Amino acid sequence: MAIFGREILGNTVLDRTGASMGTLIDLSFDLNTGVISELLVEVEASVNASALPFEHTENTVRIPGTAVARIADNIHLNV
Repeated sequence: MAIFGREILGNTVLDRTGASMGTLIDLSFDLNTGVISELLVEVEASVNASALPFEHTENTVRIPGTAVARIADNIHLNV
């Protein structure tokens, strides 16, 4: 089943324990492979972006595509 980028914008991003990190606000794809290369996630107010192992600007973190375990109703990370 194909998933289009617009279909998952606004979805909740969960860490490997199932805890909500925030909301997907943008994503990038590798145009040669079609694989997600990066997610931009607006973290929840209860999440300290600077404590996460990702590059961040204020309350937005850049998560590499390799950290995505699966995409369903939510986006599940392997970290």
